Amino acid sequence: MSQRTPSEALQQTWLKTVLLPGIDDPRESGLTELVQYTGRPREEVLARCEQHREQLKERWGEQSRDDAEAIGEFYRDADAHIYGLLWWHCLQRGPAVAWNAHILELARRHGASSCLDFGGGIGSNALMFQNAGIETTLAEISRPGLDFARWRADRRGVKLDLVDLNQESLEDRTFDLVTAVDVLEHVPDAVATLEQLTSLLNPGGYLCFDLIAGSYDPDEPFHLMRSKYPIRSRLRALGLTRVEAFGKYLFLRKVARPGPVNRLILAWDVLRWRIYYGVQGQWPAAR
Repeated sequence: MSQRTPSEALQQTWLKTVLLPGIDDPRESGLTELVQYTGRPREEVLARCEQHREQLKERWGEQSRDDAEAIGEFYRDADAHIYGLLWWHCLQRGPAVAWNAHILELARRHGASSCLDFGGGIGSNALMFQNAGIETTLAEISRPGLDFARWRADRRGVKLDLVDLNQESLEDRTFDLVTAVDVLEHVPDAVATLEQLTSLLNPGGYLCFDLIAGSYDPDEPFHLMRSKYPIRSRLRALGLTRVEAFGKYLFLRKVARPGPVNRLILAWDVLRWRIYYGVQGQWPAAR
């Protein structure tokens, strides 16, 4: 896909999942859903939606986030996420999130019948996939996110398999499609996470994720990925081959290769991506 923003058709597909029945305005739908779920006054819900980033920044700064446990603690119990995510999903920060509807198009095109939505937040993608007849598992560390996703699914009469990553493992599960949307930039070890997700795919399965990296941003201190190099240099060695790129997303297929071939590919990709970044004067960061 070449367009810079998702088409109107993709936006409408996305909104069919997000909007409450009988409400056509995304903003009103999001506020109504949060009022019903939280029992808070509408004005308070609106304020929390608009101020969620400041609340998350304040929580992030309450302690050092230099290790995996401290980062996990941040995401485990912060309820500001449910306000920020639904606000985002209701197109209140632009339509880019509707690219998720193209993941559904690709899943259908390639015959995926099972999906893992890893780090799936409040469940919007999982609801969309499940409504399309794709058996979907949502795995998440955020307890408020899981509780809200469960409530949203029950309210819509949708059956979702929910996995609390604080207590359950994904090791014995295999999927035709694994998605990790707005996830890798938040985890302490993006490469290890990518390796885990690849291992959960069925042979010939598909992996979709977005790749966001950059220098430290005080407005997004929880974005940890400083360079795309660690991911870019390892994708092919993990047995992943690109099917399509769109928006900020990559859609890849898992292919079988002998171990020695993957090791040769890794050596070459490490070299060529180091050259790529070196020519630009951007020596690749370790993460």
